[in-house]
Amino acid sequence: MPELIRGVEDEVPTSYGGFGLDDASGLGDDADLGSEPGGIALGSVELVSKVRARRARVRMEAWNAEPGVEDAPGAPWAAAGQVVYLSPGGIVELRCPGLSPTGQKLLLGPPFCAYGLRVYTGAVRTRPAAWDDSETETVEERWLLRFWPLADAAGPALRADSEAGGPAAVRMREVLPLARGSRAPQPGQWPALRPHPWADSATSVIRYDPQVDRLERVPSAEAGPSTPDDDWRRIDEVLGDLRYDMLGNLPRNLESWSRSRLEYYATRLRVDRRIGRELNPDDAPTLVLEASSVRTVLIGPDPGHSGRAWVWAKDENAHADVLSAGRQVVARDAIRMNTLLTGIVTILRNENDFVEVRAATEAEAARVITVERLRG
Repeated sequence: MPELIRGVEDEVPTSYGGFGLDDASGLGDDADLGSEPGGIALGSVELVSKVRARRARVRMEAWNAEPGVEDAPGAPWAAAGQVVYLSPGGIVELRCPGLSPTGQKLLLGPPFCAYGLRVYTGAVRTRPAAWDDSETETVEERWLLRFWPLADAAGPALRADSEAGGPAAVRMREVLPLARGSRAPQPGQWPALRPHPWADSATSVIRYDPQVDRLERVPSAEAGPSTPDDDWRRIDEVLGDLRYDMLGNLPRNLESWSRSRLEYYATRLRVDRRIGRELNPDDAPTLVLEASSVRTVLIGPDPGHSGRAWVWAKDENAHADVLSAGRQVVARDAIRMNTLLTGIVTILRNENDFVEVRAATEAEAARVITVERLRG
C-alpha cells in the first residue's frame, strides 16, 4: 500500500515563470516536464508555470510506492506532467535559473535509483498590477511534486570504466525501459525509504539572496566599524545551538560574513542535519571521521552514499557497531599500539571536511563490494 514517507515545503522565485528541480549531487541534464510521453529526466527538470507566476510555492513528497488514484489531490490541483526521474544523489532541491538553490532539500531514497515523478499545479494568487490597477499580475502558483521508487539504477553506473560521476550517472539510462515485473527498491532493504519515527516537522527555509554572497562587515561602515565581539555575537545569534553539534571547525573568515550569508549557512546546516536523521531512521550508532577517511563509490563523500572507511583505533575490537559491514583488520602498529580497521559505512552528514557515518546495510554495502570486486 502506498504511503507517504516525508514531505517538505519550499518557495522559489521564477524566471519567466520557470524554475528548476535539481539533483543535489549537481549531476544531470536539463529536461522539460512532459516534453514527450513517458519522458526521462537525468538529475534535472525544468518546470514552467503556464500562468507565468513570479513565485512558486512548492510541496515535495517522497512515497514508498506509486500513489494510487485514491491518493490523488483534489481540486484545485491539476496534473501537469510525469517523467521517470533518474537521481544520482537521491536528494533533490529547487532553484531559480541563475541563482543559488533555495536551501531546502528532499530525501527521495537511495542514490542511483530511478523514481517516478508526478507534478501537479494548484491555486494561483494574483494582485493588482503595479502599472495598472485595472489589470492583475500572477504573484504565486502552488505546485505539488510527488516521487516514488521505480528501480535500482546503480548497476550500469557501478560497472562504468570511469571514476567520474558524470559519465557514470549517464549510464543509469541503461536500466530503461524497465523490464516487466521489475521490483522497486524496498523499505526493508533501504533505510532512506523508511520514515523516521520522530519526524522533523521544521521545513521552513530562509531564502538566500545571492547578492550578499560575499565577505562584508556587518554593521555597515555608516554605523561604525564592527569589533570582534560584535562579529561573534552575531554568529552566536544566528547559529545558536548549531555550533555545538557541528562536525569539524567553523568555516574560515566566518566572522566577516554578512547576516544574510550566515542565515543561509544556518539553513543548510539544519536541512542537512534533518536529512542525516532521515538516513538513520533506526538511530543506529554513528561515528565522526575525516571525510578523506571514507572512499565512496562514484560520488561523494555525500549524504546517502556508501563507501569504505579506514580508521586507526586502539584495538581491533574498536567501533564494532559502526565498522561492522565488510569489516577487516588491515594492519597493526606495534610501536604506537594502534590497529588499522576498515568497514563499509553510509554517510549521514558532511560538514567542514568531516562526515558522520553509520554501518551500511546489506543492500548499501553490496554496491561497494561490487565495485571492489570489479576493480580487484
